[in-house]
Amino acid sequence: MNAWKNGSVAFDSSSHQLDDLDRAILHELQHDGRVAFSELGRRVSLSAPAVTDRVRRLEAAGVITGYRAEVSPAAVGLPIEAVVRVRDDSGRVRGALLEMPEVLDAMHVTGEDCWVVRLAVTDMGSLEQVVGRLGTYGPTTTSMVFSAPIRNRPVVPPT
Repeated sequence: MNAWKNGSVAFDSSSHQLDDLDRAILHELQHDGRVAFSELGRRVSLSAPAVTDRVRRLEAAGVITGYRAEVSPAAVGLPIEAVVRVRDDSGRVRGALLEMPEVLDAMHVTGEDCWVVRLAVTDMGSLEQVVGRLGTYGPTTTSMVFSAPIRNRPVVPPT
């Protein structure tokens, strides 16, 4: 069994086998999450009720975990992005990350560092403060983000 946990939703990939229609629906929704079911059905050659049923089943199975707007941090006053690697000597950084609004992504990883954190801040002083707080949990390494040519790439399920 190949299982993973996303937030509070556990998904067992062996319990839901994706077919070509599911893959087509996922492709369309990842490119336009606001598409009407009638239009989605037209794009994948299903009726609106049939495509609605399939989307609901994908949601219930934990394949589709949500819908959201993508917001540009720079456009809302957070022009500085950085990636911070943290070696968590205390075992407590997870809770701190959850409370930090500057944190956009946090990944618990293998290797010398325990966490890879992506954050967005207003200025260098704010970055210094955030990195300082993270440094109370263990050594940090900070890298500034020049650009992100690949971000939120759609997931392509294996066939």
